[in-house]
Amino acid sequence: MMNCPVDDNLLASRIKNDSLDAFGLLYNRYKKKLYYFSLRYLEDPTDAEELVQMVFISIWEHRKTLDDTKSIKSYIYKTTVNNIYNCLKKRAVKKKYLLSEMQMEEGFANETYDQLFYKDLENRIGDIITSLPPQQQKIFNFRRLEGLTPEEIAKKLELSVRTVENQIYRVTKILKKHLKTEMFLLILAFI
Repeated sequence: MMNCPVDDNLLASRIKNDSLDAFGLLYNRYKKKLYYFSLRYLEDPTDAEELVQMVFISIWEHRKTLDDTKSIKSYIYKTTVNNIYNCLKKRAVKKKYLLSEMQMEEGFANETYDQLFYKDLENRIGDIITSLPPQQQKIFNFRRLEGLTPEEIAKKLELSVRTVENQIYRVTKILKKHLKTEMFLLILAFI
């Protein structure tokens, strides 16, 4: 009588040649072992059952690439371990997603206020920028909206770098002054 590894390799060889009987024998030989092995890590009977099914589906789908000179048992357990890892990784992603959803729901009440505040602030900054001289507006827009460096702005507007830096400083100072007043009035409104 042949020992187990030889039998497994013989089954692998027959499965490679599309033998459903050999596949059934291999499945019946390992399904319970894989189920309990998976259950130790997944701690969920349904997930463990599904994982065993996925392992054997994978074996059948990749049967033509089975190497009957290597241990099919090692291949089965390696496939099982990979599937356990993927399942645990999916769980972690799902848990992280659910936590973020719960946090979003908690933060939803504040979100509307935040959106209104941000929109109002954006409009206020827009009004302040519109009140600036055209050259300062251009410099501000190039710097803050397009992200250009003072050197790039100077080249584009044919100005000195020092002039551009000076104008950026002035616009920033004007914005701080107006927004500081706005923030102070806003804080007073909530007191």
